[in-house]
Amino acid sequence: MVIGMRALAAAVFIAASVFAGLAWAQELRADVPVGGGQHVDIYVPDSAKPRGLFQIRQKAPILLYVHGGGWVKGDTKRIYSLPAYANARGYMLVSVSYRPVPKTNIDGQVDDVVRAINWTRANIARYGGDPKRIVIMGHSAGAHLVSMVGVKKLAGPLRGIVANDVQAYDMVAYASIRGGIDGVYLSAFGQDPDNWVRWSPVTYARQSSGFPPFLVMYSNSHRPRRAIVSVAFAKELRRRGTRVTLFNGAHYTHGSIARTIGSSPEVTRALDSFLKTAFR
Repeated sequence: MVIGMRALAAAVFIAASVFAGLAWAQELRADVPVGGGQHVDIYVPDSAKPRGLFQIRQKAPILLYVHGGGWVKGDTKRIYSLPAYANARGYMLVSVSYRPVPKTNIDGQVDDVVRAINWTRANIARYGGDPKRIVIMGHSAGAHLVSMVGVKKLAGPLRGIVANDVQAYDMVAYASIRGGIDGVYLSAFGQDPDNWVRWSPVTYARQSSGFPPFLVMYSNSHRPRRAIVSVAFAKELRRRGTRVTLFNGAHYTHGSIARTIGSSPEVTRALDSFLKTAFR
């Protein structure tokens, strides 16, 4: 009976999500240039479109998204179901581009993200967005980059930061647990431990305070390493007085914790709860 009730609850959630998805009308402004050869894609919710004789519209909160791809690949279309998720809730989704390694390094990627945030704050009102309500979110490498932006305080006032499933919060700890680095981590961070420190968000979390609220999400992939570095980063932020929500995605993989936002109840509710508070 318990299993049956859980299945029924999941089915109701999925049906409600499908209905919500049908209730939004998407308007995409693709490849909008923001300078530096970079661009954003803007998904405008129906609520932000001009209406009536005087073309009045609501100002939509902004969910600014930084894609994953191991720092070496990916693009603004790598966003899963986030346009439907965001627009169904009246949020405007802004998906930003950044240069891959080795065309630049992590400093350059952070600069690209900051450029997109600054452009959004200065220009998003013309699309119906609210420049005073911006949450930045990223998955995988994107989670690392938004965390770097947040703890280095590079992009002005933000309502929150959603870091979804990355192991690069503390590259020294990561290398110690793993016995070194390889693959995309080696491509992005190199072999120099000084760069591991320089490009680790925890370095800057230890040096300052006054950060925006964080939602730190981690999956079941590469346990226990992924959980260890995520929880340690959250603890450091909390030690500095930051409001942090931890989401233990034990039922999700590195891919599904991003792919199922909007369709899977547990991860969707965690993001819903954080954004509702952040955008108040």
